[in-house]
Amino acid sequence: MKIKEKKVELIELFYDLIYVYAISRLTLLIEEPEDGIIPLSGFAQYIVVCFVILQAWLYLTNYVNRYGKWKWYEYGLTAVNMTAAVYMANTISSEWSEMSLTFNLAMLVMLLCVGGMYLIQTILKQQDTGAAKNSLVILSVDCALYLTAFLASLCHLEQAVIWLDVAAVLVGAFLPFIIRGKFDISIISFPHLAERFELITIITFGEGVVGMTDFFDVRSFSLRPILVFAVILTLFGCYVTQIHYLCNHHRTNRALRLMFSHYFVVIAVNLVTIAFKFLDNPEADRFFTAILMTAALVLFFISIFADSIYYHDGLSFRIKDAGISAAFTAAGGAAMIIGCNNVFIFLTGTLTTVSGNFLMLILKYRNEVKKS
Repeated sequence: MKIKEKKVELIELFYDLIYVYAISRLTLLIEEPEDGIIPLSGFAQYIVVCFVILQAWLYLTNYVNRYGKWKWYEYGLTAVNMTAAVYMANTISSEWSEMSLTFNLAMLVMLLCVGGMYLIQTILKQQDTGAAKNSLVILSVDCALYLTAFLASLCHLEQAVIWLDVAAVLVGAFLPFIIRGKFDISIISFPHLAERFELITIITFGEGVVGMTDFFDVRSFSLRPILVFAVILTLFGCYVTQIHYLCNHHRTNRALRLMFSHYFVVIAVNLVTIAFKFLDNPEADRFFTAILMTAALVLFFISIFADSIYYHDGLSFRIKDAGISAAFTAAGGAAMIIGCNNVFIFLTGTLTTVSGNFLMLILKYRNEVKKS
């Protein structure tokens, strides 16, 4: 089967800029600890909002990947989608009652725009429309949920709104596995999707870089900011080596695992950023900060290693690799937890985890280069 190549257009990069802003505002939900920790309610809100935002991004990305030719109506509906996305990003607040009304209305508008583009494809029938019909069913259910959530917001039923948004997330996540339908998967460009996910991940790392700049005090030199930057840089190196170099992007595949694993990659990188902010916050509990950083790194590595099914031929993620990763993660995590009250021990433990995993991945890549 011929692999579909598709160029990432400038309008897509412009669209991503809105998500730079949205992702930067996500940290507002959990960056202020209560009694030294992130309250469960705040963390749950963060997870729901994060999934909703990423699904909104993914719906348009999937459409462009499968059908987008950037006709006049696609530009128009994307412009409306982007306008609603800015409103959506501006609603993000730790007070759910203040954000739920406009947030759900913006999501409804964004999904209606994508649904409109899919509907046009089913009418034009210029290429296989099976995927468009599947997506229309999923979008219809999600739109109904966001409309109901918007109406519930008008009636000040905040608890109902939260559960409706959770339902919308679950629909977007699992309905594609149920409503598979019959469509020609050759309309999917795996290389384009991989590049788009790499870009959204780079945006998230960018937020991490911005978040750690507070450590760089120009009035006095310290080893601490260098260690923080080394962690971010090495973590990015792990991602690039695993996803960009070890994985083969030139394939035909629905890429469902690639999509969902990147939800958790974005969440994990955001949590690393929050952990660094807590490290510089005297109100944050240091033991909790160590647990948060350890959990974020575990989530990050599980998520990127889940994509090992896309490795180049002859490569595999072996039990030995998992053991090495687990050993470095455990050693680093133990150092962070035991030395949580000492910033340098904490950062050394963090760097141990990411450096060990990076070394394992880079050696795997070098062995692949030698074989080829």
